[in-house]
Amino acid sequence: MPRAARIPSQLWLVFATLIGGTFLLSDLAPKPSKAANHPDVADLGATARQAMIEIFRNRNPTAIDRLFSEPFVQHDPNIADGLSGLKAFAAEVASSPTANVTIYRTLVDGDIVMLHSKYEGLRGFAGPVIAFDLFRFKDGKIVEHWGGQDPEVGPNPSGHTQVDGPTAVLDRDRTEANRALVRAFKQAVTVELRFDRVDEFIDGDHYTQHASKVGDGVARMKSRVSEVAKPGGAPVLVPRRYVAEGNFVLALVEARTEPPTANYDLFRVQNGKIAEHWDVLSPIPPRNQWKNANGPF
Repeated sequence: MPRAARIPSQLWLVFATLIGGTFLLSDLAPKPSKAANHPDVADLGATARQAMIEIFRNRNPTAIDRLFSEPFVQHDPNIADGLSGLKAFAAEVASSPTANVTIYRTLVDGDIVMLHSKYEGLRGFAGPVIAFDLFRFKDGKIVEHWGGQDPEVGPNPSGHTQVDGPTAVLDRDRTEANRALVRAFKQAVTVELRFDRVDEFIDGDHYTQHASKVGDGVARMKSRVSEVAKPGGAPVLVPRRYVAEGNFVLALVEARTEPPTANYDLFRVQNGKIAEHWDVLSPIPPRNQWKNANGPF
């Protein structure tokens, strides 16, 4: 589908782990939010997936009243605010005979669910798109959404696609350590451009890259960052939000490029190092073309 948070208590972390998920959301600025009011936190991922299947595969706009709730805040600048805007979007999807969704990855982090998916039959795109969606829940229903999309393209120079690779969430007891690792990597390497510190976060060339135009290894990653961010200038890649569960951490980044983009960077951590990366670089339209006033972050 094409955020706001306070840190849960240690007791909540233990409870969430026991029922099969570790749920935390961290922002750089606002404090993360508790998910204490969720009646069925273990089912949040399933509910988010069902919502997208109803809209895109079953083409059933009536599911919005069952799975979403007002006040509904929309951050995708291409969709109008509130349930009325979402219903209009769903009706547009329902009119496409080729609309469909394939969901590859799900993370549940407090009251936030992340989906990594492929959408087909979307108006405005010539073919399938790869997307990241973030959903915030309240009382078991979706009340907020962020999302970004990129056209699907062929394999990158190392032969990886935008969606292949591991999908299983492991090491849930390492969620906070992995979140801290990715946050430190983003700050040191992509904000401060301290390429001399890359080895602190990535094990040499054991770095699998799924970005569409970039191959495996640290050298190619450094080159890509250098193309958009120059030492001595104002930060260009500004992390705005982190979502983590187990060995996966998503960073939502404001790219102050021309044109600007909302970058969704998903990392897989293995043995204390970043081992794999997927992304979506979603163009942000000019402000006067936004369909809502909430902003993409």
